[in-house]
Amino acid sequence: MLPPKWVPPIPSPYVHHTLTLPSALPNTASTNIPALLHLSMVPLLPNPLPDALPMPTDEPYTVRKTEDRGYAMFANRPIPRGALIKLEHPIYILPALPLDEPSSYERLGEGIEDGDYAEMLTMANCRSKEECPSIIEGVARTNALTLGFHFPLGADSDHHLSKPLARQYGGVFLKINRCNHACGPNASYKWSLPTLTARLYALRSIAPNEEITINYTDLLQPRSDRLRNLEKYYKFACDCKWCTFTDPEAQEKSDAARAFLGTYLNTHPSYRKWSMDICLPDTFVIESHLSAIQLIEKEGLDALLPLFLDEILRCYAELGDEDQFRVYAERTRQLVAVADPELATELASYLEDPIGNFPKWGARRMFRENQAKQQRRAVEEEIEDFFMDSLFGPPISSSNKRPSLANSTCVSTQG
Repeated sequence: MLPPKWVPPIPSPYVHHTLTLPSALPNTASTNIPALLHLSMVPLLPNPLPDALPMPTDEPYTVRKTEDRGYAMFANRPIPRGALIKLEHPIYILPALPLDEPSSYERLGEGIEDGDYAEMLTMANCRSKEECPSIIEGVARTNALTLGFHFPLGADSDHHLSKPLARQYGGVFLKINRCNHACGPNASYKWSLPTLTARLYALRSIAPNEEITINYTDLLQPRSDRLRNLEKYYKFACDCKWCTFTDPEAQEKSDAARAFLGTYLNTHPSYRKWSMDICLPDTFVIESHLSAIQLIEKEGLDALLPLFLDEILRCYAELGDEDQFRVYAERTRQLVAVADPELATELASYLEDPIGNFPKWGARRMFRENQAKQQRRAVEEEIEDFFMDSLFGPPISSSNKRPSLANSTCVSTQG
């Protein structure tokens, strides 16, 4: 009997790559970020690579150990909504798709700077040795933030990219990863590939000594699903206020509100459609969104606010209501200053001169005014026709023609 044909192992599509960020300051060492990247990703990296961030000073937070939740991040002064809390490079980057060779993770760890490696060892690792033999992988599976890396067209044909996870990467951050989870978080983060940084920013105002939290799971799911996912992937039971209602009815209302918002995200009336459909009431989008915003704020889902606030301000712009426009434009500008700088710049331009800079300023109001003029003119014409009919007889029709004045039998008498 012939021995089975030997099939060579398929080589891994991932390669070890060190991102060396030059220091912008003289006599300061560069920053190295070890990464495990798909071969097709390497040419898409920023070129040249960005400068390393300078050593931070006077940051608005403190990281300290708690009695029941490990390390946590707390505000050390008031942090306004939309404000930047932390700007940070990852200490390493790896694919979300698990690798067959644990040695690949260990080699990745060898590229981490000694001080960063020591601090990384103090981070939570909820994965067992059986799940993640490497501490590098275990810490990442517990803490890493999802990073936006985009593959070139055609990469889907690679058999290694057949799973959705193959498109995702994670980055481990020494400070941002200290943020614990809440189902109504007061902070979020934004990844920037050009600068290789994550920006942690406030979703709402944060008071001194208040814990700074982000979300680890889909917040629009009901409590039972959120708890199940958090236990499965992070091995803890959430004790935030949205998961610990003492009144079962309050919990049901919270779940119902989140279910409604999940549907509303996909079905809500949009500014764009409203702008093109003059038959819709002028306040249709505004009133619908304001009702949703009440639920958003009650559930602590402030990350959803910019989408609806942006549409509200644009409705007010087309209605020519400058006071309300300024209220919602300024609020939105603050919220997106870190998350969407381009939108923040656009809104700042509108706020400088709404009438001159907003492309469709007052368009709907002017249409309504012209519509009202036409309606008044139509009414005036009807009234005019009525009095003309009263003076000169019934309107002309095929069966009842009005006699001309020339043939009229009416006799005018003079007194």
